[in-house]
Amino acid sequence: MNEVLSAIHARRSTRAFTSQQVSREDLETILEAGLWAPTGMGKQLWHFSAIRNADKCLELARAVAEADNRGPAYNFYGAPCHIIVSYKRDEIHAFPDGSAAIPTMLLAAHSLGLATCWINQLRPLTDDPTIRPLLTRYGVPEDYIVIGSIALGYAAKETAPAPRKENLITITE
Repeated sequence: MNEVLSAIHARRSTRAFTSQQVSREDLETILEAGLWAPTGMGKQLWHFSAIRNADKCLELARAVAEADNRGPAYNFYGAPCHIIVSYKRDEIHAFPDGSAAIPTMLLAAHSLGLATCWINQLRPLTDDPTIRPLLTRYGVPEDYIVIGSIALGYAAKETAPAPRKENLITITE
């Protein structure tokens, strides 16, 4: 199996992170990888906002917990770093393009020995009056919507692979 396929098979969603912060260099490498994801018509109208501060990540997670009734323990799994992928509002390619950038960054992080989890809770809360000011403060442009985000850090424990479901592929010739 080649290097890319090995990474795809080995990457896991981590739901328990250590407090060790991601280096600025690794974070920049991951964000740069996201810029190389495919984008419809080459528009590249995404924006990546990185929060490299555990207290600010927790502040955002607590606001999400309050807005979405997730309970006081909700904390983005304790990840000390968080990447928010947003896209120009009302663009037809927003969700496909943003959703292409996220796994590209997940695989880049895995290649650097970092753990990740794709987080979807911010997307429906983009315009919530308690969440939007935080998103703006953390770099999400006002005229952008959140597509998804990434909890990023070092795994506190290994995650076993979930078994793959059967009968999910059809090939027509």
